[in-house]
Amino acid sequence: MRINTNRLQLRPLTIADLDALLIIHSSAEVQRFFGILDRAELADWLARVEEDWAQDGYGRAAILDGATGRLIGRAGLKRFPEYGETELGWVLEPGSWGHGFATEAAHAWVRWGFENLDVPYLTSMIAPENTRSIAVAQRLGMTALRTDMLLGEAVTVYSISRNSWPSTSPNRNEDPSQPC
Repeated sequence: MRINTNRLQLRPLTIADLDALLIIHSSAEVQRFFGILDRAELADWLARVEEDWAQDGYGRAAILDGATGRLIGRAGLKRFPEYGETELGWVLEPGSWGHGFATEAAHAWVRWGFENLDVPYLTSMIAPENTRSIAVAQRLGMTALRTDMLLGEAVTVYSISRNSWPSTSPNRNEDPSQPC
């Protein structure tokens, strides 16, 4: 599966993306919110991502710069059956921050999720100090749903409902590739 936006290509992550993801996750700015992952941990995570794609038909995807084909981050959906929720997540290399890429990729996944999945809402788990991701969630029309714990860290769970998506999305009639 591929999703193309005006500036990005989104495709399933695979073990072939390990080296590029290792570079992204070695950044101190990324580690601040996602912790330190070594090569073996990231390879295990990618194996679980591939299992998600095989089992669910969707999962986390590589964000490729449409002009160069270079992997600049990851975004996608993850089903959590134990919670009855599907989470939308995104991570970009710091050099790609501030260009609207996270919003563009996340917007594409929200649209895909509501068009293809029978889910009442999508969530995003965001650390309270991660102001950049909070801004992306808000641009998508997400609002705070609850506080929770993720891997021992406090997070705010943002959500957007299927019913509110078209009316709350600031990008519904605009070009989602334009930086906000």
